Amino acid sequence: MLKAKNTIKTFFWCLYLSWGASKFYTILRVSAEILNPFLAILIAYLGRNIINVLARQTNVVNVERYLVVLLVSIFLVGAIQTVTKKGSQYCQSMHEEILRRKISVVLMEHGFSADLEHFDNPEYHDKLQTATQDSQATIYVVWSAISCVSAVISFVSVFTILFQANPLYGVVITLTAIPTSILAAKYTKILYLLNLEQINGLRQMNYYQGLTIDKQYVQELRLFGAGEILKNRYLHIWKNLFLERKKITKRRAIITALLELLPAVAIVLIGIHIALQVVAGETTVGDYSFFTGLIMQLLGSIVLLSSSLVNIYDNKMQMDNYKTIENFKNNVSETGSKILQAVKTIDFENVSFCYPLTDLLVLNNVTFSIRKEEKIAIVGFNGSGKSTLIKLLLRLYNPTSGKIKINGVDIQEYTLLSLRANFSVYFQDMFNYSFSLRENFVISDIGHVRTDVDNDIKDALLNAHCLDIIKRVSDNFSVELTRLFNKDGVELSGGQHQKLALARALYRNHSALVLDEPSSNLDPEAENKIFESLKEITKGKMTIFISHRLTNVFLADRIIVMEKGQVIEIGTQKELLKNPYRYAELFRYQQEKFTEVDMI
Repeated sequence: MLKAKNTIKTFFWCLYLSWGASKFYTILRVSAEILNPFLAILIAYLGRNIINVLARQTNVVNVERYLVVLLVSIFLVGAIQTVTKKGSQYCQSMHEEILRRKISVVLMEHGFSADLEHFDNPEYHDKLQTATQDSQATIYVVWSAISCVSAVISFVSVFTILFQANPLYGVVITLTAIPTSILAAKYTKILYLLNLEQINGLRQMNYYQGLTIDKQYVQELRLFGAGEILKNRYLHIWKNLFLERKKITKRRAIITALLELLPAVAIVLIGIHIALQVVAGETTVGDYSFFTGLIMQLLGSIVLLSSSLVNIYDNKMQMDNYKTIENFKNNVSETGSKILQAVKTIDFENVSFCYPLTDLLVLNNVTFSIRKEEKIAIVGFNGSGKSTLIKLLLRLYNPTSGKIKINGVDIQEYTLLSLRANFSVYFQDMFNYSFSLRENFVISDIGHVRTDVDNDIKDALLNAHCLDIIKRVSDNFSVELTRLFNKDGVELSGGQHQKLALARALYRNHSALVLDEPSSNLDPEAENKIFESLKEITKGKMTIFISHRLTNVFLADRIIVMEKGQVIEIGTQKELLKNPYRYAELFRYQQEKFTEVDMI
């Protein structure tokens, strides 16, 4: 009872969704679905009369004229039926595009609003892929719901006509068709649940396949000669998944084939019964054609109704799963109402942090302060928690404990938009986009109106010493980066991509600048030029440099040394070198390497 109630509820929800997407197409489609069953019955009735005329089993004064009227009528009804079907197909196609757009936008909105922590969770990736697959179920279930309208009207009208002729005809056909429908619903659920179980394996298959066409990996995979390994891994997973599905699908095919014989036997027996009545003179040849045609239409309406209901039930499960993506609640939510105008001070107060699903403290009781116009270098080994500080500062994650304050106010009291709008960040794993060069910059500073965008872009490129890129594009900022979508696009080297991403960070309006390993892919000359340039650009601005290379800290007013998630030293370079602690040890270690080169 509960399942039936939920299915009916889903049916009306689908009609509501269809109406919300397009009232016009919904009205046309529902009208066509209502009209089609009556047109089919009318054609069968006209055909009955034509056969009776030809078999001379009707009393008509002017047979020729009556026959012409019947033939013209059946032509007109058939033409209306054809136009209705084609119009319905057109409406369905247009309606489907509108629904697909709506669903895609919803998924996109979810993708860029979900917490970063969800992307650290493999279960979220499973759910996200399932939701993406199952989003199309919404489209199918809308069509199934509309098909139900036609199937119900056809079933009721045909059953009524057959019941008047012989009560057993409609009842027998209906009863013999029900077992197949029940079994179809059962196996639909089994196969869908199996699909959910296999989603992780399917994601792995997609990953292996994606590696072979991803430019980031193809050259290295060719070097490794790893093509066969990836293919074999793909095939191994595919085989295991395939065998599971094959077993269930084979069982369903055998059982449904046997059950589908029941209505076929019933149709034969009813056909024999009507034929005997014709032979006995109790009914006409036209009636035989009419009733057997109605029986086939009744069976078709039952099959359509049951398959539509099964699809609704099936897609209801998929939609329920689609909705479970909402179960991943965001911890980073809009908690504040204050608008941050400019960053003047930053205070970390006893901040600790564990990444979700782990107990490992990435940051442990971190405390430090940064003042206006101060340049701070945060240094330490990889994995010491340097980049995590920035993710917390931007509220990409919330601290496990402790507080982060800007201008003396907890950052959770500011709106997310105003908080992030004050920072420009070069992330360690920064990527450029397969857009035009201009769009790569404009996307970073959408909230600000500029009088001369191209001139500002050129200034940012020059500040990041991207003269080679400017020459490469010949001052044409409309040229596309990469040849992913355009054969005339420009391919850049790793170092050029890094300089371009740095230029974008400099282009964005900000009151605080964060640079996380901004020179990791640069040659020594480019690195030196950029840091000399940054010395001028960052005057009067709060700037945070993150690096494990101590050659880049000469710009810093103070240095924060981190190790194993803790701040172990803070001071100027001069002060830190006087102390026989970690920074001095690291500095001398790197200094010795250069000394060894000089000695050689």
